[in-house]
Amino acid sequence: MTATIDAAPASTPPAAAVATLVRMRATMLRRALRENPAPLVAAVAGLLAAAWLIRYAVRGNPHTLGILAGAWVLGWIVLPLLLGGTRGRLRPTQLRLEPITPGPMTAGLLAASAVGIGPAVSLLALAALPVHAAVQHGFRAAVLAAVGALLLWLVGLTGSAVAVEAVGRAAGPVGAILTGTFTGAVMGVTGSVWAVAPWIGTLLVTGPPPSVVEVLARVPSDWPLAAAAAAPGAAAGLLAGLAGLVGALLAGYGVQVRRVVSAGTPFRRRRGAGRGSEGTPGRTTARPRHPVPGPLRAVAVRELISWVRHPLRLQYLTFAVVYGSLLALLPLLAHVDLLAPWAGPLAVLWASAMAASLVGLDGTALWIPLLTPSGEAAETRGRALAWLLLALPVGLLLTVAGILVAPGVDPLPAIAVLPALLGAGATTPVWVALLRVRPVRDARHPTAADNPTDIVSVLLALAGPLVAAAPAFALAVWGPDGLRWLAPVAGLLTGFAVGRGALWLADDRLAQRGTEVLAAAGDRSAPPPPAVPLTWDPGWYRENRATAWALVLLTVGWLPVLPQGLLVLVLDVHGGWIVASHLTGGVRTGVALGMVALGAGMLLTGLVLWGRRPLR
Repeated sequence: MTATIDAAPASTPPAAAVATLVRMRATMLRRALRENPAPLVAAVAGLLAAAWLIRYAVRGNPHTLGILAGAWVLGWIVLPLLLGGTRGRLRPTQLRLEPITPGPMTAGLLAASAVGIGPAVSLLALAALPVHAAVQHGFRAAVLAAVGALLLWLVGLTGSAVAVEAVGRAAGPVGAILTGTFTGAVMGVTGSVWAVAPWIGTLLVTGPPPSVVEVLARVPSDWPLAAAAAAPGAAAGLLAGLAGLVGALLAGYGVQVRRVVSAGTPFRRRRGAGRGSEGTPGRTTARPRHPVPGPLRAVAVRELISWVRHPLRLQYLTFAVVYGSLLALLPLLAHVDLLAPWAGPLAVLWASAMAASLVGLDGTALWIPLLTPSGEAAETRGRALAWLLLALPVGLLLTVAGILVAPGVDPLPAIAVLPALLGAGATTPVWVALLRVRPVRDARHPTAADNPTDIVSVLLALAGPLVAAAPAFALAVWGPDGLRWLAPVAGLLTGFAVGRGALWLADDRLAQRGTEVLAAAGDRSAPPPPAVPLTWDPGWYRENRATAWALVLLTVGWLPVLPQGLLVLVLDVHGGWIVASHLTGGVRTGVALGMVALGAGMLLTGLVLWGRRPLR
């Protein structure tokens, strides 16, 4: 008997493979727009931005136009890392079982990635380059600029494909750092727009300074317009440089595709995934070099490793550092150095706010401390210690750097506030994370789009550090000259006090509601809202007094904090019903601070009662 062996499936012809992938991408785009029209809103915004860029190109500065074109292409490359990267995009991992060779697959994937709203809007925006060349230099220059704009568009197309394939779904450390840096930079520029606006206005009207122009000569986004105004030989060299950059990106993407197709997996093997100690594949079975540590040290080490490896945690930390630094240092562009020493405190404050959802990122791993003797206390203190070990050097380095950058600014308020923010910022997020559990959809493979942090958790995490920092700030700014030197001591004491209070709340929450927190961390559906009657119900009030008082305190507690306290301290508001506004000097400041403390106590009590409300 002769056995017949089926031949391997023939490889798909290159042209047919490219056409098939393009049709697949077009079908995916059409169905995505039918299910979610939100990208159309982004398309309208992109079209408006492209129209403005074309309008600016008619009479604008060529070097500024090159900067704007480069920023557009850079955003095209980075934004997929921010938004998840793989949504509606074909990747080689999805096609590795198809009979397509790496070359046609590379061409087909790039052609498919060109089908979409982003590439179309980007091509329209880069049309501003030949428009400027046509207005300023004529038809020949417009043709050269058009070729350069097309090459620059290919740089964005291939660069985005390389970035998405290299970083994946923003799940690795590189993707997390890039995403955190990008979001922090955007938020920092937006928050300091008053300081950046004059510099941007000067850039748009008069163009960059000569020193920047010299640097732009080596930036690819400036080459299309430089080629349009250069001699034929120089123009050919500039366009050849752009073509070489496109070729290098194409080669890099081809290597990535070939690696996926040949290896069958997009991930590298870990160093410890080779042969074990028994000569069999798998992890090594060698024992740890150090003995098993105590519970507190074990939790702290686990948290430190998680902060370095977990993509969302690393993204949060990067965002806090970049955002806080830019909020303090960007005003230097407007010759305002008052905020420079506050780079460290601002970074610490935002690191505390972005740590308000750590329990939701851990999934159901919380059962370990619940089943360990004294595990609850070790869990809360270990998380706080790990955060403090990360935030302390960052806060100190940025504070010292800000003081060195602005030696004429009094650094005492920032130095006084820093220990208060560190002490309260290490523990308040631990309590908030246990109070408001916001789980991600897949704790094992989180992405940048799975950010569970909500505004309420952020505000609660900010409340503790701000309350701890208020006395030290008031003493350093408004206190008597003979006592201002005690402001750092006051910051240290208030930070310790608020930190101990937050630890007590976190211990109580984990001890009393540990199973509830564990269930919430493993739940992937939104919890139902609490049933609160909209009309007066004496029966409901008798059964739910804690919930009723929590609602009253959370509603009324903002009155002492905002109008009676912060509006007087910050904006110097006067009014008939504002008590502190009828006083003067230190008494006025003391009464306003007392109002803030009273309101904070009411809100804190309301939150404690709300956490202890009876469950159905």
